[in-house]
Amino acid sequence: MKKSIILSLLTFMSISLSAQEPVQVDGYWYTTGYYDGGARLVKDPVNNNGYSGDVVIPDVVKINGVDYNVTSIGPRAFCGCKILSVTMGKNVTTIYSHAFSYSTVASVMIGEGVQTISDYAFYACDNLASVVIGDNVYSIGRQAFQNCPSLSSAILGKNLRYIGASAFVDCKNLKDIYCLGASSPSQSGGRIIEDSKVNSLTLHVPVANSGNYNSYPWSAFGEKETMESDVLPICATPEISYASGTVSFTCETEGVEYNSSVEYVNNEFNNVSEYPAPASFKVKVVAVKKGCLPSEVAEREFALESYVDVNTGDYRQGDVNRDGKVNVGDHVTLTNIILDQAK
Repeated sequence: MKKSIILSLLTFMSISLSAQEPVQVDGYWYTTGYYDGGARLVKDPVNNNGYSGDVVIPDVVKINGVDYNVTSIGPRAFCGCKILSVTMGKNVTTIYSHAFSYSTVASVMIGEGVQTISDYAFYACDNLASVVIGDNVYSIGRQAFQNCPSLSSAILGKNLRYIGASAFVDCKNLKDIYCLGASSPSQSGGRIIEDSKVNSLTLHVPVANSGNYNSYPWSAFGEKETMESDVLPICATPEISYASGTVSFTCETEGVEYNSSVEYVNNEFNNVSEYPAPASFKVKVVAVKKGCLPSEVAEREFALESYVDVNTGDYRQGDVNRDGKVNVGDHVTLTNIILDQAK
């Protein structure tokens, strides 16, 4: 019997040791050897802030010829990274501590497979404007969304039971929380929102569940609005258009606001004053509206205007304001004016 136990322990240890060597697949790093048999997306071991742009976490990844479900996002995997949005695969069940803290992520929909959001998972994400917690999330860790100054709304799924202390503290622009569960989530370990803030918030709950939100902090919300259903509509995907030298957004869903970003393609800034102008850049936008789920991300890529100095014949790509220099002045112009034709 003892021999059998020892052999089992040695087998478990040998499986766990394989998790120590990250493997890169399609731009992301993974480790394996966990109790659930899945792969964990981990921090880039080569470049500290190596991940950028729009993050798409796959359902399955092939490592050394073997298919693994991607079941978790490891501690500090995207901490401090310059990322725009996150789309999670259906097999992710756990988001570990500091997974996205201090990153530039602007929008995130927590995958339907996620069950646990650990402590500090999205701590100090300055650009995070809204968050949708999937229906299978059971618990949110302490300080998970603390100090997210742009966060204006949070949608909490139907099966959420526990919210850790200070989960939404220091979110100065937070205005609306939608609770879709039949019963109210419990505070775990302390206040989830500071007392001075809670009475300025609006709680949205399905009319059938309204009577189940009479405990603190839900009872202290400044306003309570009831919804006819626990299913929220989704904003239509916006369209990006160009006319008269400017970019505009339109959406079939009325009354939406837009969260947009500009991603430069090919090159990045060298310093604050000059940069090698890329050949093109992408505009991305998400439509958001109170009481609705965010839209899918719309994107369009635009080409930069080229400029030839008539005196020297020098070719300068990206000199949009035509002052003979490629510098931060062009960057300011390009933020608002996208030129894909001669002017």
